[in-house]
Amino acid sequence: MAKIDYTPGIDGATGALSKQGIITRQKIYRDERGRIISYGKQEGYIIAHPRNFKRHPMKDSELAHHNLWRDVCLQAKSELASSELKAQWQQRFNAQLPTTPESAPDAQAPIEKSTGAQKRYCQLHAFVRAMIYQQRKANN
Repeated sequence: MAKIDYTPGIDGATGALSKQGIITRQKIYRDERGRIISYGKQEGYIIAHPRNFKRHPMKDSELAHHNLWRDVCLQAKSELASSELKAQWQQRFNAQLPTTPESAPDAQAPIEKSTGAQKRYCQLHAFVRAMIYQQRKANN
């Protein structure tokens, strides 16, 4: 479903705007309490050949990667639900935040393709998922 805001000009649009695969979105970053911290830029995507998963389901390595990511997300959710594990993750997350000059990215953080440097995260749940994913990927 598409949502368009018509004020003088078009201020924003979200969702799938056509069956041809034109999608727009704007990321909204929230803190742990759900309050909005900042907004990302308005992005638009065109999917030239959308996949029909009923006719062409996932197979082999694609299915294995999908299952791995699902397991990582479930593990991250359960670890963040535990108060003592969440405290450990919070400490590790705060150490990689660029708030102080002596902070450094986490040793397990993936390399960003655009900069060639290790990635820093601004959300705890994204950080936890990425670290668990890197660990599980290295073990396989």
